[in-house]
Amino acid sequence: MKKLMEKASLGLNALCEGGAEQAICAVSRGEVREINAAWGEFSLYRTLFNDSVSFMAIHEQRRGVLTQNKVEDQDILQGAKRCLEAAQAADPDDAWQLAPALPEQSFEEGPLVCDEETLLKRSRELLDHIKERYPAICVEEMYVGHSLSESCAIYSTGSRFLSRRADYSVSLMFNAQEGDKTSSFYGSEVTFDSLDRPLIELGSLEEDLALVSGQIYTTAPQGNFEGVVVLTPACLGSLLYSCISNFVSDAVILDGTSIWREKLHKEVADPRFSLYLAPHHPAIIGGERYTPEGYLSEDYAVIEQGVLKSFCLSDYTARKTGLERSKNGSLGNFVVNPGLESIDAIIKGVDRGILVGRFSGGNPGTSGDFSGVAKNAFLIEKGKIGPALSETMVSGNLADLLLNIRGISSEVVKDGSSVLPWIAFDGVIISGK
Repeated sequence: MKKLMEKASLGLNALCEGGAEQAICAVSRGEVREINAAWGEFSLYRTLFNDSVSFMAIHEQRRGVLTQNKVEDQDILQGAKRCLEAAQAADPDDAWQLAPALPEQSFEEGPLVCDEETLLKRSRELLDHIKERYPAICVEEMYVGHSLSESCAIYSTGSRFLSRRADYSVSLMFNAQEGDKTSSFYGSEVTFDSLDRPLIELGSLEEDLALVSGQIYTTAPQGNFEGVVVLTPACLGSLLYSCISNFVSDAVILDGTSIWREKLHKEVADPRFSLYLAPHHPAIIGGERYTPEGYLSEDYAVIEQGVLKSFCLSDYTARKTGLERSKNGSLGNFVVNPGLESIDAIIKGVDRGILVGRFSGGNPGTSGDFSGVAKNAFLIEKGKIGPALSETMVSGNLADLLLNIRGISSEVVKDGSSVLPWIAFDGVIISGK
């Protein structure tokens, strides 16, 4: 850490001596130990290293940023020079500001030393469990790893953030096969901080393997109908990200295209629905601890009991609009409160609809309208899950979905980056042949 601090100080001094009134220099070092398997067989074990340095300079209200992976002293001095040149070429804007000074902050979290023996044991065990429980599954790629990151960020205000953080992760890409028939590919991943449990029990790995195992043989629904769409937690996460981007993020608030621009403290969702951006939640691994401007990160509610509580705004956009900045800068780490019904009970109450594991379509417009293909989907009829589906389109409006929630499951999936339930939505147009 001492060496990182010296290099960050060198970069910051170069920025300030070059004329920056406000500046940041952050230096980081990463180490990843990674086990790879291809088609169910181990293929590689390697250790990767990554060094980087990032600069930010504000000179006469002009802001420049630069990131590079060369961290020798001479490279840092050259990087600071290029960052200042970028600032000189920018337009002036008095909304670029750093946070007030904080006492030195130090963060140390996670398994800082990799337990290689247990990691390899759990990796073998995962492949064995998949073969035993889901014989139709073919694992195209498996990545299991340990990541350690050390960083030092020094601000011209006097703030200093020191960090040593580590985690484990597993990522699978797989499909199901029987003879010459195959399902579509599916990806599943989870981040975690302990090797105490079998990997197949983490996140939604087992649910995803079971989902794909049943999708070798598919059928297309006949005609068009308005029905219920039940989203898995992974698919729900993608929908929520689109909602954040289209309705409450910097871009749409700045340009005035958000349909929620005038709905702060008003109802935008079913009263049972609450959404938090919560990097400090105990189930979130490696969540943000400070914002780019130098504020300490806090959890906050975007929507609480159906009411829009906050936009997701950077300090810059908050200054430009006069609105309140967000308490953290992560547009992820979603936490949605569970409901009172099990997912089985919710499905039993569906007369006709589909269960969707993945959505493939273009980004929704700022109006919230969307249309795309339901992937890894199953038909639901009279309260029972039916055949796997192909060639199935779904369309609707994101804002309308949140107001037409049919049910929120009591179960949640914790994958290290989010805590999400299954949610059923009414009034979605489902189109087959």
